[in-house]
Amino acid sequence: MILGIAILNLLNPLISRAKNNYIDKLWQNIAPNQFVAVPAKGKIEVAFSPDEGGEELILKTIDSARAEIRMLAYSFTSAPVVDALVRAKKRGVDVALVADSSNAAGKSKGRAALSTLVNAGCDVRVISVYPIHHDKVIVVDQETVELGSFNYSAAAAHRNSENVFVNWQNPELAQAYLRHFDRNQRQSEVYRTDY
Repeated sequence: MILGIAILNLLNPLISRAKNNYIDKLWQNIAPNQFVAVPAKGKIEVAFSPDEGGEELILKTIDSARAEIRMLAYSFTSAPVVDALVRAKKRGVDVALVADSSNAAGKSKGRAALSTLVNAGCDVRVISVYPIHHDKVIVVDQETVELGSFNYSAAAAHRNSENVFVNWQNPELAQAYLRHFDRNQRQSEVYRTDY
């Protein structure tokens, strides 16, 4: 058993590099302003709001993370989503968020939410290079993608008509969204809390 774990620990970096090389080759032939076609695969789950499972599906997605969460957000004020991300960080998941800079303004719920994540050790950034950073995406473990109209807020969960779409086990789709995440993260600034 110990020998098997040691071998896996030795092979893990090699497997990771091979996967990254494959991904790099996948993106080499894609111009920056082209759309991306990926194969349909994995399991799809959908939910809606108000109060029709949207928030629960987002929490299920976050709670499924074993290694990594990459998140893009416009409105970011949901206490249950913040709590789920903090739980993920506490269990060793690498959590990174890029949120619209409006969340950092004044004494807002968004600022409190971002500060909570920073204080938990998450990589939190804000972006202001676009009039609105309107993305609502979570990529989990480089294979699962959550997206839809659902802002990460109480209004989205309980008052607005929203949709949530999760494509489980589709690494090619995840790579498309991770490329978008990486671009936005490069254009963002580290969020510094004063809490």
